[in-house]
Amino acid sequence: MSTRRVIEDDVRRFVLTSVPSVPYAEAVLLLRLHADQAHTGSDVARALYISERAALDLLQVAREAGVLEESAVGYRYRPRDEQLAKAWDQFADCYAANLIGVTQIIHSATHKSAHLFADAFKLRREP
Repeated sequence: MSTRRVIEDDVRRFVLTSVPSVPYAEAVLLLRLHADQAHTGSDVARALYISERAALDLLQVAREAGVLEESAVGYRYRPRDEQLAKAWDQFADCYAANLIGVTQIIHSATHKSAHLFADAFKLRREP
């Protein structure tokens, strides 16, 4: 019998529309866990075992999405509104309870986007 929690439709929708990658999710969840601290790209890079450039890119995307706030000392978890904060709270709970299921949804969305992008460049034969 599986102990994994079912992924609710609203969390599934949030993942498909707002979580572009697992590293992005991990970066936001890290900052959410330590919301009282500012984090630099270097901090996030060390924690996630990625390059500092990749970490800064993730942080910038999250800032543009209204999830993080940037200051002179780094980034903090500060969702732009209560609805976004609640969505991340639900995501965090679901991610903790069903890591594999949630990451599969993220990867499937990423995989589908990659295929759609690649299909746009396929040469088509004219009849």
